[in-house]
Amino acid sequence: TGPSPAALAAQARKEQQAKLAAERKAVAEARKAEARKAEAEAKRVAAAEASAKKEEKKRQAEEKKAAAAAAAEARKQEAEAKRAAAAEAAAKKKAAAAEAAAKKKAAAAEAAAKKKLQAEAKKTAAQAQKTVEKAAPGATINLFGAFGGGTPPAPAPAAPAKGVKAPAKVSVAPRGVPTISGWKQNRDGSISGFISGSPAFDDGEAVTTSPIKGEASGGAVVQTGSGSKYFLAPVEAKQRSTTFTLFGGGDAGAKAAPASAPSKAVPSGPSPAALAAQAREEQQAKLAEERKAAAAARKAEADAKRVAAAEAAAKKKAAATAAAEAKKKEAEAKRAKAAEAAAKKKQEAEAKKSAAQAKKTVEKAPPGATINLFGGVGGGGGKMAAPAPAPKPAPAARRTISLFGVGGSDAPKPKAKIAPASVKKAPSKPAAKKAPAGVPSLVNWKKNRDGSVTGFISGSPAFDEGEKVTTSPIAQGDLSAGQVVQTGSGSKYFLV
Repeated sequence: TGPSPAALAAQARKEQQAKLAAERKAVAEARKAEARKAEAEAKRVAAAEASAKKEEKKRQAEEKKAAAAAAAEARKQEAEAKRAAAAEAAAKKKAAAAEAAAKKKAAAAEAAAKKKLQAEAKKTAAQAQKTVEKAAPGATINLFGAFGGGTPPAPAPAAPAKGVKAPAKVSVAPRGVPTISGWKQNRDGSISGFISGSPAFDDGEAVTTSPIKGEASGGAVVQTGSGSKYFLAPVEAKQRSTTFTLFGGGDAGAKAAPASAPSKAVPSGPSPAALAAQAREEQQAKLAEERKAAAAARKAEADAKRVAAAEAAAKKKAAATAAAEAKKKEAEAKRAKAAEAAAKKKQEAEAKKSAAQAKKTVEKAPPGATINLFGGVGGGGGKMAAPAPAPKPAPAARRTISLFGVGGSDAPKPKAKIAPASVKKAPSKPAAKKAPAGVPSLVNWKKNRDGSVTGFISGSPAFDEGEKVTTSPIAQGDLSAGQVVQTGSGSKYFLV
């Protein structure tokens, strides 16, 4: 007695179909899990890319801002340098114009004084010639203006001031003191003659000094009121004739002509030649001051150039430092971007490899084999419980039922273990029909290998209605419908 072969075959086909259905379901679940994993990885990569793009934009904005600030500073320094150069050029131009005007004025004054002296000399010579031509025979000639029968009274020499010592006489001029030869002292106390050894005049040039201090005598060094010193060349003593006639000079025994009327008094005061000499000295002092001012302007110009050069060097150094810092930041950003791209590429490659391996495993799995999506075909890697063994058939009918027909070899083939997608624990509490207040619900949920739960959430302030979520591993509660479970962090969920 016992089940008939047909009944056994039907039972075996039924078991095999159930086994195939379980395997297909496991494969489908595995594919869904892999798809979810790939989707989560893609989201993570997209979030990382978005964050990297945001950081890159922020870095570019900072670099642009720094470059704009550096450019503004460069333009400011350039404008300051231009203003300094313009001010320096204006000062230089002004100093040059002042120097040129002073030189022109000095030259004009000197030319006017020379012209005046020449005119006075011509006038004096013409007057003397006219006087000689009009003089009567035997009359006394007064070369200084009038003529008459008597000798003109010689001007009284100026008495030396009290307390002023007569200058000491020397044979040669002291070092650095110009010499005046063929000299004479004028009424105003100035000296006229031909100068030599002076850096301001040509040798042999006719000059007239300003009034001197003290007595003028040959072989002495005299000094003017402005401090200029001159050496008066010694003169040979000449016998002074009291009368002069057109027909010869008189002697000691000659009869003196009757005295003529006293000549008209010459007005006192500095002569034109003395005034010209004084003007020349003042002009020379003015030129010296202008040269001194020009030298100070050149020194200020050199100082300004040095300051501008120092500022330009500092500006160049700051620009180089800013450029180096920008390059360093750019290189760091490039390195970070390259590292992120490499990590992303590696993750994508690993995901593709895992997907290809899972697909290959599923394709190569023989019918009825246990599929371990994390280790291969067969083996005990997966934690799937084997179903209860089927009842043993009668010893007389020990045949293996093929999936594609009845009959086959007498040798028994190993039965593949069928592992359900998930094993749910029997609820220890009565199932609730509605989630407690404030507890979000999970529908179409499933338990993952790490103890977490994946499903579609509702009633949560942190997620949208129907959004797919995966919790952290469950720490408390039974994973069954109608139960409230709690994660290790304290979050609660109601399993629908």
